[in-house]
Amino acid sequence: MVIFSQGDEVITGATVDTNAAYLADHCSALGFDIIRHITVADELDDLVQVLQDIDEQADICLCTGGLGPTQDDLTTEAFAKAFKTELIFDETALVMMKDYFAKLHVDMPALNRKQAYLPADSTRIDNHWGTAPGFVASGKNCLFYCMPGVPYEMKNMLETVVLDDLRTRFTVEKTTLVTLRTMGMGESAMQQEIDKLALADDVRISFRAGLPENELKLVFPHGANEGEMHATVNRVKEVLSDSVFAVDGLGQSIKSLPAYVSQLMQNKGYTLNVLETLSQGDIAQQCDSKYLIKSTVFPQVSGIMSSFALLGVSIDESLAIKIAKQEHASTAATLTLVQLYEETASNETQIFIVVVDGKRTLSASKTIQGRIERKRTIASAAALNLLRKYLLNS
Repeated sequence: MVIFSQGDEVITGATVDTNAAYLADHCSALGFDIIRHITVADELDDLVQVLQDIDEQADICLCTGGLGPTQDDLTTEAFAKAFKTELIFDETALVMMKDYFAKLHVDMPALNRKQAYLPADSTRIDNHWGTAPGFVASGKNCLFYCMPGVPYEMKNMLETVVLDDLRTRFTVEKTTLVTLRTMGMGESAMQQEIDKLALADDVRISFRAGLPENELKLVFPHGANEGEMHATVNRVKEVLSDSVFAVDGLGQSIKSLPAYVSQLMQNKGYTLNVLETLSQGDIAQQCDSKYLIKSTVFPQVSGIMSSFALLGVSIDESLAIKIAKQEHASTAATLTLVQLYEETASNETQIFIVVVDGKRTLSASKTIQGRIERKRTIASAAALNLLRKYLLNS
């Protein structure tokens, strides 16, 4: 399968192509193999050439954009030229467009009649969310699904028509994707550890590096034994140790660290009080209001020390523990999370994080570097990760 996006605004970066990612995600979930993402500007000859190239490369192409009424909307014309077919005026498409404009209490511009011309022998995809109909049409070898570039219209067409049509027309041997969500270990370090395992040749491995989380993806072939898949995932988790905070797949569904923390908090019926500094409220923003009952932000550590009458005391992990215990004594929350920080002479930042419940304390410290935005992101993630560890052992 090829994902094909067209438009000057996409190729220049003026518009971010979220359509391609959305289409790839949904089609990969069905088991289709995405071999290319292609983007082309609004040039008729280029579009014709690319359509012909795709026809030789793939069985299926999902195309977005170029179905509008203006002179730079060329997808339908390009398809007809590429595969030497004529364009046929579709009366039903015209009626639907007129109805759409009527609902807006606006007369349909004559220019929109252009959108009612579809390739001969194509199947119209009705657009109940805008003006441009989509269409399904065959080249010489490839089946093309052409949809509008407007994300709202494209998504509705995909979910109400295209995905069902793909399921009907094609039988795909679906693979199984398992994503290990990690923190604190880079992809090269993960690769080195995984290389020691000598995993089966038919297990495909890939990484998605990000901040603060890194993802390790394991793709198992169609028909893989479930017990063997679980065993492989457990082996990988073992060598990656504490860096793995969640697994998504094989019956588990955890999409992020905040989502996992929220799940654990609500399962236990706990509530949380957060007192943060460096992260500037980012920890609280990632917490669900169902369990977060109090949040306080101190832009400067001196503010929190003044509030607790601790001016002049050294900023370290023991101070963070002392403040956390004092704060927890005055709150009704089940747990209190406190984060302090101190800048070093070398532009590094030392963060100190504590979680307490009145009886038990868990604390950690970490040195972070880089731009302030990076430091805040890492500080927030480190705090949520410590909370996760606390919840798993409570």
